[in-house]
Amino acid sequence: MISASASPVFADDFSTFQQNIVKGTVKDATTGDALIGVTVVVKGTTTGQITDINGKFSIEIPSRNSTLSISSIGYTAQEVAVTAGIDLNISLEVEVKQISEVIIVGYGQQKKESVVGAISQTNAATLEKRGGITTLGAALTGNVPGVITLSGNGAPGSEDPTIYIRGQGTWNAAGPLILIDGIERPMAGLDISSVESISVLKDASATAVFGVKGANGVILINTKRGQTGKANISIKVNTTMKVPSKLPGKMDSYDALTVRNMAVENELGLSPASWKLMTPIPELNKYRNPSSLAEAEQFPNVDWQDASFKSFAMSNQENITVSGGSAFVKYFTSLDCYLYWCSIINTNHVSFK
Repeated sequence: MISASASPVFADDFSTFQQNIVKGTVKDATTGDALIGVTVVVKGTTTGQITDINGKFSIEIPSRNSTLSISSIGYTAQEVAVTAGIDLNISLEVEVKQISEVIIVGYGQQKKESVVGAISQTNAATLEKRGGITTLGAALTGNVPGVITLSGNGAPGSEDPTIYIRGQGTWNAAGPLILIDGIERPMAGLDISSVESISVLKDASATAVFGVKGANGVILINTKRGQTGKANISIKVNTTMKVPSKLPGKMDSYDALTVRNMAVENELGLSPASWKLMTPIPELNKYRNPSSLAEAEQFPNVDWQDASFKSFAMSNQENITVSGGSAFVKYFTSLDCYLYWCSIINTNHVSFK
């Protein structure tokens, strides 16, 4: 917001007019306080000044009609067309940024992750190309260099793998620091369709930026935001059939006890007392051919793996997103259903302008 007031030029001010001097005051648009140290530069030149303790500046322009560039860290920069002899009153709007994402360096400001040496990035479009992947942690496997994922449990709801960045960096087996929209929380429950981008910081210098928790690397996840326009509804359904890749061979009760009898016979010379571990042949036959229900229960011969597990399993995942907005408000809501549980993700992504 800029206001200008023209002052009449008298004979005493003629020398000032010829020097093309522009004066002004820079204030905070919200509080009205004078801003100290604001950079005022003539656009296209190296001529510049900073405002004093009262927020005032006085700068010589190369011609009567020039453009000034006014900027300060934390405020939205402005360009002002000026004319010599005019006193300017300039108000700078506060620039809304997440402080955790900005690093002030000696020559300006940068994104926090850009200060770190090694960065790998990916997005939802890349992660969604992998079929049969239902968790965000599993989707990172093979998509980000230097990221190692180990999954030792395939039970529903426990499929999130253990993640290592360039190996294990501490003795306590701590994983990387995971920040979702700047908040530390686990990736479990976050649907891939809700992710906008993922940045993985792999350098040891991440420790200096994020503290001790960044010693094992940092994973920065940004979720999607609403865009200006009509409501956009997206529905995705993913159905996967899961089968075991390879199962170990097994013996039934009769064969297992027969092999044990053979082992006992071969060891009798060294351990005669092991004779009592022998299973008599009549008892062995009861495991294979029980004559009654009572014998079948007393001498069980059950393939528990076949009885407990199916030959295949179906995995269903549905996702519905609604996004949109106007110049005043933007929204993004995601409803994710996986197997037999549902969760609402990112319902609070509403921003006002």
